Amino acid sequence: MSLQIDNLGVRYGNVRALDGVSLKLEPGEMFFLLGPSGCGKSTLLRAVAGFIEDFDGDIRIGAESLKGVPPHKRDFGMVFQNYALFPHLTVNGNVAFGLEARKVPAADREARVAEALQMVGLAGFGGRRPGELSGGQQQRVALARALVIRPRVLLLDEPLSNLDAKLRWDMREEIRRIHRQTKITTLYVTHDQKEALSLADRMAILRAGKVEATGAPRALYQYPPTRFSADFLGDVNALPGKLSADGKAVATALGPVPLNGSALPKGLRPGAPATAFCRPESVIVVDESGALPADFVPLDAGARIVSGAFLGESTLYEVELPGQLRWRVLRHETREQGLPDGAQVKLAVAKGAWAAVPE
Repeated sequence: MSLQIDNLGVRYGNVRALDGVSLKLEPGEMFFLLGPSGCGKSTLLRAVAGFIEDFDGDIRIGAESLKGVPPHKRDFGMVFQNYALFPHLTVNGNVAFGLEARKVPAADREARVAEALQMVGLAGFGGRRPGELSGGQQQRVALARALVIRPRVLLLDEPLSNLDAKLRWDMREEIRRIHRQTKITTLYVTHDQKEALSLADRMAILRAGKVEATGAPRALYQYPPTRFSADFLGDVNALPGKLSADGKAVATALGPVPLNGSALPKGLRPGAPATAFCRPESVIVVDESGALPADFVPLDAGARIVSGAFLGESTLYEVELPGQLRWRVLRHETREQGLPDGAQVKLAVAKGAWAAVPE
């Protein structure tokens, strides 16, 4: 079922938390809201859930307006950041809570709870209490409780933020599997870029209560429409300059940079100030022989290693270029010694890795 948000505005006193937000979630879509703290993403989720009654604009499920409809009558399932499990109830009791409120007969209730626990990998855990479960298991119980009511829309509010890195990865895969199985329209709030990029069908980046950018994860990462969205989705290696007359390159202090040929963002016109950028994984350090892979082009400038952060499978280097430009280079070094601070190096950038945003 589709979910449509039309010109949504929410005020807290003199603060406008949401300012004319419009989004449409297609049936069965996993849609992410992403942005820094205070951008309005949790406010938007709470308005969709029905916890905020006073708002401008409209929220619709299919053709039905939800204005004035209380949360318990929306048939939306919600997973909270802190799980919000009842400590005095068993797992079965927690999952069945929404069904009891809907007066589902006991026999049906028992079957649906068992089905939901099986779906989240907790079959056999029904008699335990939340305090006897790990954080990941509690998160699964919260997910089962949201799914058991067979919601029209599933709302997820930072559901993985309390888990460690390994559990977050495992639960991302579980959420992906469950979504493919249920095909429930899902609105998912997070500040974690990797979470959004790895799971979303589409996503929106919010900034100061407004939608900054929307699109599929790969497209937004590679061709962001603004500098803010480019910066928010990952590290940016930037070169300021001016867009060429044909719109195919940016003239910079390090020479012309050929763009990847994608559609230029709105507001970027030939001859206008522009920032060309590439990502750290698109840059390599040229070895001493000067040999280059066929799909890389060297920069016409030297660079100096400022520092390196060993990440296990790779090392993230900060390098300084002429003009005090600072870049980051992600280099795989599975069997190599890392580059020392202060080393003079040459860099090359993958063909097609350059994009541009308005200055």
